[in-house]
Amino acid sequence: MGKSWPGSDIDIFVHESEAPKIRKWLLYEDQVFAGCSAGYGNATNRDVFDYNVSHVEYYTNRDDSKYSYADAIDRGRRFKRHHILPLSGYVEVCTSDGEPMPFQSFLDLGAKKDIVNIDLIVVRSGRSVYDALDVFDLNICKSRFDGREWVIPQPLQTFKGCTELTGIVDNIIAKTYLAGIISESQRDIVSIVNEMDLYHFKRRYGAGDSSGVKSLVDKLVSVGNVFSCTIQPIVARSLSPHVHFVCLVTDVRNHLIRNALERVREIGLLELQSREVVLGINEWLSSSDRPLFLHNSIIKLWFKRFDKYLKRGVFIKDLLPDNCSRQASSDMLRFLPSFSEVVRGVTWPGEDQAIGDWSDVAPSADGGRDSSDREEEGGAEDGGEDDDE
Repeated sequence: MGKSWPGSDIDIFVHESEAPKIRKWLLYEDQVFAGCSAGYGNATNRDVFDYNVSHVEYYTNRDDSKYSYADAIDRGRRFKRHHILPLSGYVEVCTSDGEPMPFQSFLDLGAKKDIVNIDLIVVRSGRSVYDALDVFDLNICKSRFDGREWVIPQPLQTFKGCTELTGIVDNIIAKTYLAGIISESQRDIVSIVNEMDLYHFKRRYGAGDSSGVKSLVDKLVSVGNVFSCTIQPIVARSLSPHVHFVCLVTDVRNHLIRNALERVREIGLLELQSREVVLGINEWLSSSDRPLFLHNSIIKLWFKRFDKYLKRGVFIKDLLPDNCSRQASSDMLRFLPSFSEVVRGVTWPGEDQAIGDWSDVAPSADGGRDSSDREEEGGAEDGGEDDDE
């Protein structure tokens, strides 16, 4: 592409049986072993990728100004077998001549992205490097050199700095969920409140009658988009309108997230989907019953993974559904705090439960007493005067 990307490294895929030969070449090139891990990539569901990859070894350039190379050689000889994080297994890091690789942990030198320049991805016996390459999430990442020739998927797009998402299960999950949550966030607040039957849960929101709930709903309507409500952290001595508003906002967000997750579930039920996709969706949905956790997992996968490519000027087709700009969708496409992260001093049991699972209950404070057991003792402090923008 004619561009240099600072902070980039080289990924070398090698079969387990051939790894010692590559280490011998790395030793000749003054590379120092800097650590290893069990997984490669950023997928939510790593089972498929880990099935292909045994482990990943990190290498850094020899740098006599930062550490003693003689000490690195000595450490390599003393620690021939290295712990594979986060698993309990070990790997022997030696060349084809049986020579241990010099070892200097990157953790002692700085951040991995600043220290490590080569990732050696060791593919399991019985699998091929092409099996590992098949589960990349971007086509541009499949560009490779096998020692004889370059293989560039969709070369016209690639050399223009343009790529597209592949059809792996993680991309299907993320795209379906994002389309769903963007659509849900654009719904009318009043229709959502009626769908949730929130007026039935008056005590949950500290209201004696429907008018009390309506005042909180009106405040939410004035915000416009429930995800755009920036709630300032508060410390509450007791329950207050500020706390109950946070409770309402979190309930509505969780409800919309559940609706979007249901779209993902429906995709998995379609007969045209492959068995791999169906199993991946079912496993992902069953990994947690907390809607907020699954939402934040998607955001981490989607934007932390792809952000480095966007910053380098790579255009990713279909990254956002329905031609929605990232700026326009930034309200809901971000990490969302839980009730307990916003409000300190008041507990809200079962905040991840669907609102319909509750028989009119309220958050509690002071040892779990209900708000009806005592008078309200004032409001919130530390920024509790105004909870929304």
